[in-house]
Amino acid sequence: MRNLIIAINLGLIIVLSGGAAAREMNYREMKQEYKGQRETSFIKQSVAASAARPVVTEEGIVASELKIKERELAQLKQRWDAMVKQISHDKRFFDFETEESKRIRKVAKLEEIKEILKQGIGLDSLVSAAFERNPGLSSAKKNWTAALEKYTQATQLDNILRQYQAFIKDLDTKVSRMPQKASVFQKFPFPGTLTLKGDIVTKEVELAREKYLITLRDLITDIKNTYYELLYTGHAIQITAENLKLLKYLETVAYIKYKTGEAGYSDVVKVQTRISKLDDDLTTWREYKHTVVAELNKFLNLPPQFPLGAPAEVELRDTKFTLQQLIDMGLKSQQEIKIIQLKIDKTNLAIELAEKKFYPDFSLGFSYFEDAQGNLVGVGKERQPFSLKPVTKTQFWFGKNDAYIREARLVYQSLIKDLESQRDKLKFLVKDVFFQLDTAKRDVLLYKDSLLLLAKSNLDVSQVDYQSGKADFLDVLDAQRIWLDYNLLYQKYIREQNQNLVRLEQAIGRRLTDN
Repeated sequence: MRNLIIAINLGLIIVLSGGAAAREMNYREMKQEYKGQRETSFIKQSVAASAARPVVTEEGIVASELKIKERELAQLKQRWDAMVKQISHDKRFFDFETEESKRIRKVAKLEEIKEILKQGIGLDSLVSAAFERNPGLSSAKKNWTAALEKYTQATQLDNILRQYQAFIKDLDTKVSRMPQKASVFQKFPFPGTLTLKGDIVTKEVELAREKYLITLRDLITDIKNTYYELLYTGHAIQITAENLKLLKYLETVAYIKYKTGEAGYSDVVKVQTRISKLDDDLTTWREYKHTVVAELNKFLNLPPQFPLGAPAEVELRDTKFTLQQLIDMGLKSQQEIKIIQLKIDKTNLAIELAEKKFYPDFSLGFSYFEDAQGNLVGVGKERQPFSLKPVTKTQFWFGKNDAYIREARLVYQSLIKDLESQRDKLKFLVKDVFFQLDTAKRDVLLYKDSLLLLAKSNLDVSQVDYQSGKADFLDVLDAQRIWLDYNLLYQKYIREQNQNLVRLEQAIGRRLTDN
């Protein structure tokens, strides 16, 4: 037994010594091959193994997934770019494609527009010029355009990582230089994440568009309301001036009757007092007109004192839609409701994306130098410097983002309530404005068909009776005051009818008529 053990030990010593000798011989051969600058057997084996491996190309795996989605996002961005450039084709608030509108828009940013506005203004010319000149609208459009750049940012991180790898020209393995080779690591996020990023960006772009439409809608609303105010102010100046002329005539009549002894001097004093008050009112109206003009200039990005021409008259506007029809239209087209709905959709997508972030990204593991060689457990136990199969990077703490997702879900629930609240606000707003519109319409008809005729008849009769001595001078002044007030109220209700219709269009988010 002892002899057997000795024999075995001697055999092991011989084998070990033979292995050491063989390794030394191999090392000497490799050293000679290297000194002789010949292709070594190790390099031959490495090249053969590399050639046997499947080649992962950019046109292959990467292009089949990420590049295809990137092209889809780029195409979607191009369609949005075209929509931004052709926003004037949107006729929900105003028709910017009429010949008159095109003519004004063409010269809106030139000095020529000032001469056009000095000659006279109308709603079409003001809205068309403001469409090109208003800074607030231009800012909203740039924000919309800026949102489009988020499409390219959706995959920017992966592109940056690939660019960083391209800086490495080659790797020195101390045996030979390894040619530049792109790694496929981190080129494959978990399926669906890039699509979700693109959908979120789309919602953000749609949000920017709705905000732009709100700016455009409110700008047109302000211009129309101010224009109707300017028309009302012009009518008030004209009515006040005519009544002032009438009072001066009555002053002459009263003075003649006083000189002939048919009336007392108190009649002259009364009419002179009324003239002074009306003259002050006329000055107030004229000053107020300058303020209204300055407000219009603000929308056009012009100096406040710029002299706009005379405004063109407009027809009295009306709508035949019922209250329920208007509410239904508002629920479908109001921009504020659409914005909340888009925020709900975006939050829902963000929650879904956050949940997918729990899942690891994929790597095919085909890069030789994707991982560094190192020891695992035990002496001399090494791991390979690359993986032979697709691998994933596991995230052990799946619950670390739970707070963020809980917060997003609470925001989602809050937005649902905001949507419900906004719909209730819309219903009340439409009902309130519709009531004011209906009231103004009835007042316009009342003054037009009845009260103005009666006031004019009363004024004419009182003047005749006073000159014939059948009426007191106070009766004439009262008739004149009523005639003045009724005319001003009539023009006021015309303004309110037009303005309430504009407010109704603003509330539902679209035009109701073509005027």
